[in-house]
Amino acid sequence: MKSSTISSTAVRDSLEARAGLKSKWPVTFDLSGSEATGRFEGEAGDLIVYGEIPSQIDGTFYRVSPDRFMPKEDAVPIDGDGSVSAFRIKDGRVDFKIKYIQTERYKSDRRAGKSLFGGFKNSWDHHPCVRAAVDSTANTNAVYWAGRLLTLDEGANPYEIDPDTLETLGYDPYYDQVKSKAFTAHPKVDPFTQELVTFGYEATGPGSVDVVTWSIGKDGKKTEEVWVKSPFATLIHDCGITENYLVLMAWPFEAMMERMKSGGHHWAYRYDRPAVFIVAPRRKNSPPPGWQPGEYRVYNWKNCVITHTAGSWEEKDGKIFIETTRIHDNVFPFFPDPDGRLPPEDTKADFVRWEIDPSQPTDSWLPDPKVLVDFPSEFPRIDERLMGKKYKIMFLAVHLDHDEDGSDNVFHGLNTLAMLNTETGDMKYFYPGPQATVQEPTFIPRSDDAPEGDGWVMAMVEQRATSHCELVVIDTKDFTKPIAIAKLPFRVKSQIHGNWVDGKDLSTRRSIVHIPEEFKLSNKGHLMPL
Repeated sequence: MKSSTISSTAVRDSLEARAGLKSKWPVTFDLSGSEATGRFEGEAGDLIVYGEIPSQIDGTFYRVSPDRFMPKEDAVPIDGDGSVSAFRIKDGRVDFKIKYIQTERYKSDRRAGKSLFGGFKNSWDHHPCVRAAVDSTANTNAVYWAGRLLTLDEGANPYEIDPDTLETLGYDPYYDQVKSKAFTAHPKVDPFTQELVTFGYEATGPGSVDVVTWSIGKDGKKTEEVWVKSPFATLIHDCGITENYLVLMAWPFEAMMERMKSGGHHWAYRYDRPAVFIVAPRRKNSPPPGWQPGEYRVYNWKNCVITHTAGSWEEKDGKIFIETTRIHDNVFPFFPDPDGRLPPEDTKADFVRWEIDPSQPTDSWLPDPKVLVDFPSEFPRIDERLMGKKYKIMFLAVHLDHDEDGSDNVFHGLNTLAMLNTETGDMKYFYPGPQATVQEPTFIPRSDDAPEGDGWVMAMVEQRATSHCELVVIDTKDFTKPIAIAKLPFRVKSQIHGNWVDGKDLSTRRSIVHIPEEFKLSNKGHLMPL
């Protein structure tokens, strides 16, 4: 794989050469390949906008980043403290705000002035004073549902955030509805039933195979709850929904209590495990034809990592199709296999369509998927008005080779945004230039009744040569260039995920940046008499 990152070694050497000074901070890379920390809270009102943002774009783009506040040796890229940011857009103007999420972990570290938390998701390796703390960074996704802005870390339950001030309101707002230790970072909104479909793995504690799946209505109340078991204790990052099914994608990692208790990582990659699709019914009391009440089925494919889902649907013959990114080896080399084996530098990544026949018995093996994009691609998004139904338009962050530096991680090399029509195979690109990386796109329909994929794509671009970030807006009618760029005067950490929330859906709508209160003039100006 290739990367658009500037040589971090050259940057680090040039800085350290100044007066021969060293930092107490160990070198820790994030998923995008950057070692620079952010450690910043603040706001920037009325950003400079190049071009013009259409007046129909009225709402807030929320995003979450891992941004470690305290230095820590051997920290992994996904273990930084959660930093939530917001771009509030109205009448072509853009305000920006960023704050740390006040998790138990962040507050404990800040008060102690050092990192109290040891290995990733390993409570046995933490300082004894925080072993009862919620080990959540809330750093993976931000989702708005039923009047609540939720920041998510799949190893724990949500933190609720004020959508205007970004202040942390509390932990686990659904504690009285489902008894689970975890809530996915990738719930899906079913626009047809108006439910948030979610799940949690290791739901009864570390190393457990228990998985809870459940749905939340527009009133914030639980509508369904179904429990299943994973074939082995592993992480399940993303899912797909259809009218009748929830498809969970289990990775070939494994949690072992003995390793955790001895101070090792929570997760280890397993080359002897398959990629697993757990197919569960959406409705507890309405099993699919040929299934028994309470039944779920497991389907396998060869060892690989199914990272993210664009969407999924059912055909009339009952078959399920789900489109995903696929990494042909360990996507997280910082969690190696028990023997220390690491993935090769030329690990292949692509984007594929899987076919699942739910009439086949559990533990069946799936046919090879159809390859839709045969080069590194990640963070697929669709027009989510069609979530759970068949679609044809999707948006991705991809790597295109522009004679840029090499890398051994798919997340490091994402330098281009892409728009794919899966019916025609037509693919359009926006390339922001050398030494730039792109982050996950989000789609905004032109109107409620606009055709599929007709609207705007919004995404963050990091310009590493100038150390700043910009929010680009692209009209899908001409995907090759932006119609507007809102420029931040500084750099912020690369997000993992984010989502657009339309203004009409927000329960509150106060300014996210400071606006002076109404005041009375002093009448002491230069033109006023003494």
